[in-house]
Amino acid sequence: MAKKPTPKKLPVKKPAVKKPAPAAKARPAAKAVKKPAAKAVKKPAAKAVKKPAAKPAAKPAAKPAAKPAAKPVAKPAPKPVAPPPPAAAKPMAVVPPPAPAVAAAHAKPAGRAPNALTVNVQTSAGVAAGGNVHAANILAVVTCGGWPVTDLNQDHFTLMEHFEVPGQQSSFSNNILTFRNAGSGAYLLQTRPNSGAPWRSGHHLGQMLVSSPDDRQGQAAFKLIIR
Repeated sequence: MAKKPTPKKLPVKKPAVKKPAPAAKARPAAKAVKKPAAKAVKKPAAKAVKKPAAKPAAKPAAKPAAKPAAKPVAKPAPKPVAPPPPAAAKPMAVVPPPAPAVAAAHAKPAGRAPNALTVNVQTSAGVAAGGNVHAANILAVVTCGGWPVTDLNQDHFTLMEHFEVPGQQSSFSNNILTFRNAGSGAYLLQTRPNSGAPWRSGHHLGQMLVSSPDDRQGQAAFKLIIR
């Protein structure tokens, strides 16, 4: 019989032994790169500028010796010349000065008169007394620039009483009883308390207002004493 071939023994493979992984080598630390220090640039030293040596000052030239001043020669004084005799003056005719013109009475100045009127006032109680109703007298003199104002009438005058006497029932404001133009700038007025009230003894202080037809104005204060 034929012999069976013996099987060959296959070599048994040993399991591969894993080698440990090599440890990672530590990388060397990066060396700090040293920058080269900036070299200081040396500035070239400023060269000393040599100043030119001062030149010696020139000596002033010697002044020539002053010559003595020449003495003034006295001139002979001129002889006085006698003036010629004055010519005989011719007689001149004497002209007499013009006689001064006499101003007419109550004449007004030429040109435009000033606007302001000058008013002077005087008072007198007359027969007026405390307790009665008689009229008191008021004299007003009206001028303008020293010239009398003669063309006024009662409508150009206004009377006002201020600070009434204690116990007085009524004032004399705007109460002109009589009016007269004297024609010389003087005006005569009479007044008494309104509404027939009696006077009270004392000092009555008043104001007079005056106007003119050409719109000139004036005023004055006055005191009326009633006893």
